[in-house]
Amino acid sequence: MPATYTVTAVHPKVGRVAFNLAFYFTFMSGILLPFLRRDSPEFVAAVFAFIFSLVFLLIVIWEVRREARIEREGLFK
Repeated sequence: MPATYTVTAVHPKVGRVAFNLAFYFTFMSGILLPFLRRDSPEFVAAVFAFIFSLVFLLIVIWEVRREARIEREGLFK
């Protein structure tokens, strides 16, 4: 019996909003890093914010590109 799977698409506006939010948080937390002292708690919080927002940005980019490839190849039925 062949395995079946369903492909669900994210609405383009949701992907755009997710990308904009991820880019904004990554950019803003990255801009703070040079201005904070390395031994301060704010620096640790900014590094964590930068890492998490960068991971979120990469996930959003990967997901949007995956969906574009699926749509281009005609896998949405």
